[in-house]
Amino acid sequence: MTVKLGFIGVGGRSVHEMRDLIKIPEAELTGFCDIDESRCTAAVDTLNGVLPLGRNPIQPGIFTDHRAMLDSVELDAVYISLPTFAHGQIDHDVIAAGKAVMIEKPIAIELSLAKEIGAHITETGIVNAVGYQMRYAPSVGQTRALLEGVPIGMVIAVRWGGLPGTPWWRVQEQSGGMLIEQHTHSIDLVRYFVGEPDTIYAAGDTVLLNDVPNLNILDVNAMTVRFKNRAVGMIGNSPAAHAGVPPNVTNVLHILAKDITVTAGFNSTTVLRPGQEAETITSDQDSNLSMNQAFVAAVANNTQEGILSPYDDALRSFAFTYAGQKSAELRREVRITDDLEVVPQ
Repeated sequence: MTVKLGFIGVGGRSVHEMRDLIKIPEAELTGFCDIDESRCTAAVDTLNGVLPLGRNPIQPGIFTDHRAMLDSVELDAVYISLPTFAHGQIDHDVIAAGKAVMIEKPIAIELSLAKEIGAHITETGIVNAVGYQMRYAPSVGQTRALLEGVPIGMVIAVRWGGLPGTPWWRVQEQSGGMLIEQHTHSIDLVRYFVGEPDTIYAAGDTVLLNDVPNLNILDVNAMTVRFKNRAVGMIGNSPAAHAGVPPNVTNVLHILAKDITVTAGFNSTTVLRPGQEAETITSDQDSNLSMNQAFVAAVANNTQEGILSPYDDALRSFAFTYAGQKSAELRREVRITDDLEVVPQ
């Protein structure tokens, strides 16, 4: 079955997904929409320059209004890749049209909005996924299986990096902050490996980037987390590491469990056990391509089978980061309830 795909938002992340999709025989790119039409035409030129042997050139319809694309083009699914602040009505329009969705993270600017979108997806029953591609890495799946049933005591996850160049990323009201924007993949894996958070206390401030124009995000944030299974966590992030990042810090999770210590990276995991040599688990496939293959197959078969990050699960990762941001702003401990309310303690 051919799966006809549209894109709303045709920036660099979307083009990365498209490069995967042209490798999947069942995927057909039929519609591109962006407020900047030139991005759509540039994407078409780029993709037609790197087509796999034997693949016909792509000729998607090009739009600057997503409603026009939904009305004019035959689509089975839509990739929604928007700035954090732009989520909302566009997501609802695609869901109401009955199209399957792949939504890039972060999924919203406010938790209440993300919950509304999630409820709409549940109501319609459409196939859905969120772009947490690291869950599809073989090393991640094997690490999760390794930790299954093992008591976990502590996790450490730190994400340091430079300040992204995109102007809206440094505006709190547009990006939600770098904990939500930059650290979301690692925090999603924290949940995937360790479990659901219960309470969070975060301290954050703008300390190192005060000289950057139009910046009002926290540039340092450190969280202490207690999980529902009684494990504790130390989670930190900063976009101010312009001098570089120490080895084995960013995009790495350190997990202390009963008689086992795990250092889980995005592409490999190191496992330590008492009296044994270190074991390394590696990934031998492209996790992003695997994610897109799973989504296309799910849409073709009208099933959630094979999708490792459905919206209702990704919503919990967003709530985790959102709670960390709110705790730092309030300077108070917060609790994440079972129905995903962030409640000051």
